[in-house]
Amino acid sequence: SFSIDQPDSDGNIDEIKRYVDARWVTPPEAMWRIFGFPLCANDPSVLQLPLHLPNMHRVAFNEQADLTDVVASEKASKSMLTEYFKANQNHPWARNILYKDFPGRFTWQKGKKYWKERVERYQIGRIVSANPAEGERYYLRVLLNHVAGKTSYEDLLTVDGRLCGSFREAAERLGLIEADNTLDDCLTEAEQWAMPCSLRRLFATILVHCEPGDVRGLWDRHFEPMSDDYRRSHTCPIEVEQMVLLDIRGMLQSMGKDIADFSLPCIDDAFDPTEGEAREVIEESNVDFDINDTKLASSLNLEQRVAYDEILASVEHADGGVFFVDGPGGTGKTFLYRALLAKVRSKGNIAIATATSGVAASIMPGGRTAHSRFKIPLTCDDGASCTFTKQSGTAKLLRMASLILWDEATMTKRQAVEALDNSMRDIMGRRDRPFGGKTVVFGGDFRQVLPVVRRGSRGQIIDATLRSSHLWKGMRQLRLVTNMRAHNDTWFADYLLRVGNGT
Repeated sequence: SFSIDQPDSDGNIDEIKRYVDARWVTPPEAMWRIFGFPLCANDPSVLQLPLHLPNMHRVAFNEQADLTDVVASEKASKSMLTEYFKANQNHPWARNILYKDFPGRFTWQKGKKYWKERVERYQIGRIVSANPAEGERYYLRVLLNHVAGKTSYEDLLTVDGRLCGSFREAAERLGLIEADNTLDDCLTEAEQWAMPCSLRRLFATILVHCEPGDVRGLWDRHFEPMSDDYRRSHTCPIEVEQMVLLDIRGMLQSMGKDIADFSLPCIDDAFDPTEGEAREVIEESNVDFDINDTKLASSLNLEQRVAYDEILASVEHADGGVFFVDGPGGTGKTFLYRALLAKVRSKGNIAIATATSGVAASIMPGGRTAHSRFKIPLTCDDGASCTFTKQSGTAKLLRMASLILWDEATMTKRQAVEALDNSMRDIMGRRDRPFGGKTVVFGGDFRQVLPVVRRGSRGQIIDATLRSSHLWKGMRQLRLVTNMRAHNDTWFADYLLRVGNGT
């Protein structure tokens, strides 16, 4: 049903009446509704069961609450898993029920957080998934899927009266997983032909991707071949060990891992030239800037100079500011970015240069794609955050940065920018300030490529752009209109602008 209506005398159209008039109920739907059948159902219901290591469960609390009181409360120490152990203590008859089957016989009381014996209906339990790369959490899931009646984590670790040192060891002793000697064989075979530096990279790759059970044993058995080149030039065995550890640490960091996560010998600060500084901070601190870029400021036109001065004033006062440099192709946006980056870096400060595309990032000194630098998820929904943690090197880099540049921001979806905003408010501890009070400069041209929305309508594409974000209202607009590439041909420059504006 459709109609073409004229607005009333006040200029209004009754959209509610339109909707009611246009609603169509099919005969099958009418029958279902008349006889009172539910249109959809999920039977039996499924309960998601949390999986966590000791004292690592999630706790929900009010933002204004005192963390000391939150941790001290009795409810904070309870989870479905810990109360499953307690229910096994209180109900001996239930000790033959696996964790995943527990909802079939008990109901979870959300308010008081305990398992109550079920009196009606039926429910299925599903333990949340765990990847083998998660290590102990994965092996805990293996044990819970096969071992029933345990009353604590310690009881779960006890096999044949012996307390195991890890969930992996307990699973191995129970025969639930097999001990894998292929990693030893892999390194032993590589020692016959590979150089020590290649062996160290292979060792780091095994740590990241193969989840070895006995990391320290693997290190002890293959340390000599991995350190052969260093032992030729250094006589002190401690120094040799530290050099190998530093080499492996760098490789692990390039794969997004921290050497502290593995049971390897500790790195002595006396041998560490970086003094424990995060790799991301060292990389950005060592970005070279062209001395000629520091002279670009004197060549800026009037519009570029206004933007340059305003952004630098925000950086120097450290009071935060969000800017958007809007200009068609050829108006000198990249020229302005190079001048800003050189000025900030020449003072010994950190300036982060990113872009949505790799080509645009490669034009700027020290440029990286935004997804790579900020660890933005590949699929972003509203309210999402970046995947780095508060303690990570990326978080430390963002806290130290004086200026953050994001070119071609018009090509990215607004959810990616909002994810960075959410994460920076969190790591900076300033929830009331956009990007945690940092100076952030976005740039781009909405006349060019917009975000790609698969099979999206015009409205969906517009909704995905940065202009539809709640952050847009707080951005200071800096417009560049003078075409520096075609400044000798004013007609052509004006023609380009009219094409871009759709006029």
